[in-house]
Amino acid sequence: MEKPPEQTRLQVPEDIPEAMHGEWLAIVADLKSRHNFTEAMFGVIGAYVTALWNMRQAQKALDDYGQVFTSPKGVLMKNPAVTLHGKAQATVMRLSAELGLTPAARSRPRMKDDPEGAQKDMFDGTPLLDF
Repeated sequence: MEKPPEQTRLQVPEDIPEAMHGEWLAIVADLKSRHNFTEAMFGVIGAYVTALWNMRQAQKALDDYGQVFTSPKGVLMKNPAVTLHGKAQATVMRLSAELGLTPAARSRPRMKDDPEGAQKDMFDGTPLLDF
């Protein structure tokens, strides 16, 4: 007998770096535990985890090479990792709020594991386009 979809183990998308598989699985588990997970979130979760990976790689480059370097002509130049780090960090912050991973986002009624806090049906199930 085939297992229902919600009981099968989700596969981490192939484009997620192997070092980030645990992060991806932890986010999915967190969203599922709060009853906020849908298949439509795969793209956002993937973008979040990829941005987090990019941020970590950029930080490693900054740690290894510094924020500036001297060009062959002797001019100080900004390490391109500075820009990558900033953009990835902004993406991580935006998507973490979108996914409800920040304390402020979790305080919103829909992000809580609270069926009473879920959005109410204003029309009591009556179809709006009942022809």
